[in-house]
Amino acid sequence: MIHSLPFSVPSLDDISAMAATVEGWLSDAQGRALHAAAAATRRRGAIVEIGSWKGRSTLWLAHGARLAGHRVHAIDPHQQSREDPSARTLETFLANLARAGVADVVEPVVLRSDEALAVAGAVELLFIDGDHSPAGARRDVDLWLPRVMVGGVAMFHDVATSGYTGPRRMFQQRVCWSSSFHRIRRVGSMTIAERTARRSAWQAVRGTIVGILLYWYDVEGVVKRALRAMRRPLGIGRRR
Repeated sequence: MIHSLPFSVPSLDDISAMAATVEGWLSDAQGRALHAAAAATRRRGAIVEIGSWKGRSTLWLAHGARLAGHRVHAIDPHQQSREDPSARTLETFLANLARAGVADVVEPVVLRSDEALAVAGAVELLFIDGDHSPAGARRDVDLWLPRVMVGGVAMFHDVATSGYTGPRRMFQQRVCWSSSFHRIRRVGSMTIAERTARRSAWQAVRGTIVGILLYWYDVEGVVKRALRAMRRPLGIGRRR
């Protein structure tokens, strides 16, 4: 006998339309990857998001978590950000979750990641999109990546982009060049890996290559900064 679910299940296109109304930098393909990862969890450990902003990524995770009978711990102080030091986003975040119909499966944790360690033990799915500074990215990884259980998934936003160095360096050092992670892949700027008890020789080679290739974004960043510096004295790009 087939039993219907005790809640309505929106299509991925419906979720995409909801997410498009929420301010943020997560792409549709990345959102779908978060949804798939959350839906695939088996409640062996927590689903933890570090950095929620106004909830675009959270609602993707939450809709997937609901399919797995799970909840999302969404960690964010909701004050200040690199993009907007004056930001106060909690009210908007909560309103967006309610409008998307997922407030009941999200546990907002209004703290910094280093203040929120008591909210979860072992982690089955970790999404890191918090402080992108080198020190901030290292703090998030040092505190939370070791909690990802064998078979669990770690997802990092803004790695494969020249815009930020912190997340990329941490992903290189702690995932690509670690024997604890394999099945490394990418969706746009977001990178994904699974924790393993033993990484095969092929997966080790693959991780090493991926880590090296990510240096391309360092080169790209240097080139972009040089071009901006060259344009400045010439007045190129200035409004008249």
